[in-house]
Amino acid sequence: MKKYFNKIVIVSGIITVIITTRCSNDETPATSSEIVVPNIVKTESQIRDEAYKADPIYGNIKTLDDYWLAFKTIGETQYGYDFGDQEVKIITDLTIANSDSNRDDAAGIAFGSCKEGVIDVAINADYWPEYSFNRRLILMWHELGHDVLNAAHIEGERAIMNTPIPDEYDLDIFKKEEAELFNGTDLNFFDCDDPYFN
Repeated sequence: MKKYFNKIVIVSGIITVIITTRCSNDETPATSSEIVVPNIVKTESQIRDEAYKADPIYGNIKTLDDYWLAFKTIGETQYGYDFGDQEVKIITDLTIANSDSNRDDAAGIAFGSCKEGVIDVAINADYWPEYSFNRRLILMWHELGHDVLNAAHIEGERAIMNTPIPDEYDLDIFKKEEAELFNGTDLNFFDCDDPYFN
């Protein structure tokens, strides 16, 4: 008898749930023809990135190698360089972030400085995903400045070859700094005869 009573309670509980659910589904919500558009607020960094991505050269950057192609295009078409053929190796590397060297906090390292025809850049895989497009561009121009132009670090308020690299630039300021980089304005260059590079 007890088993039969438990089954009745369970069955009546299910019926109650079904009836309750059924009743609540019969209520139709009020409809509206008004379209609600969420208010999306963009950060300064996102707005800056949109300006860079609208640029006909920077906007074509999708891969790490594309940074080199953009750097090369700008250097050759706007500043008269002839970079010729280069062996290009640009990677994101966890060994920078996990190394015991004094460079473990570096955002990138240029290994091809003073090596003609070689571009060898490692980007810190811990930093790269966190960087905005603008900051990535600054970092890549900094490392390519080392590798391709043999430019050393400089001290200045805001310069691409400064270390640590500047945070972010508005597009017009970046283009000014880019011009100074390619024109060699206030740059220090590596002594490529130094045994360190050989």
